Amino acid sequence: MLRQRSISAIGIVLFAAIPAFVGGIVFAFAMFVIAVVSLHELTSTYRVAGYAPLRRTALIAGALFIIIGAIESLKAIPWLIIALLVVTLVVPMARPSLDGALTDWSISFAGVVYVTLPLVFAIAVRGFDGNASQGWVNDVAGWFGTPGMGLALVGMVFAVTWLNDTGAYLVGRSFGKSKLVPTISPGKTRIGSAAGLIAGALTGMLAAWIFGLPINVAVAAIFGLLLAIAGQIGDLAESLIKRSLGVKDMGNLIPGHGGMLDRVDALLFTFPVTYALAELLTRIGWM
Repeated sequence: MLRQRSISAIGIVLFAAIPAFVGGIVFAFAMFVIAVVSLHELTSTYRVAGYAPLRRTALIAGALFIIIGAIESLKAIPWLIIALLVVTLVVPMARPSLDGALTDWSISFAGVVYVTLPLVFAIAVRGFDGNASQGWVNDVAGWFGTPGMGLALVGMVFAVTWLNDTGAYLVGRSFGKSKLVPTISPGKTRIGSAAGLIAGALTGMLAAWIFGLPINVAVAAIFGLLLAIAGQIGDLAESLIKRSLGVKDMGNLIPGHGGMLDRVDALLFTFPVTYALAELLTRIGWM
């Protein structure tokens, strides 16, 4: 089991790292794949739980979200949300019965926004303009004609998100007794959460230096801490959905790790927070 998890983990890292380094259309395509697979898992789980989501509508809408978002970046988001709202309201009107129509519309609309909107932010983060303070980051990004700052920010996101999760898991498993939110995720502990936040702050400082984010140590620590908080909320959010639907994992695509959505749940929250922080720090001249 451990060997299977290790092999899967290497595959996950490669799938994330290669598109992140290349950026551009390759990174956007990776987000497209994640969006479609995750929405497929989510709508399939809805069905297992007895709901009738607008599955085809959700998948098409999610795919268009990523495609249009990659072309127009964040400018297209308000129009995409309005279009999604209209379409997901109109489609149920063709049903012979309205039993459960409101619930099915709600979970379909929310599912598309929950999964795909953060991935549009991920594309915006990778395309964030500017140079990193580390020459190697700018060189690598320059090979593919993409901004070094975007690569540095994505490096920060991945490093903090994964080490926050790892720190929380290891410490919580070894020393955790008091549960964090037992009704949502019985396995998570308070001491594990605290360890994850500390790991996030420390990783933020280290990642800012390695990837060349032009921010001082204190700001880097706060950046990492906020990402760690966002990542833990993202993890709990998916746990809430799974607990409500009565399932342990969203799928079995990745041996030993569950489904795609189980692997990116924290990133769905850390990418939007990263973009917001990068914009804020840029506007006030701290980055």
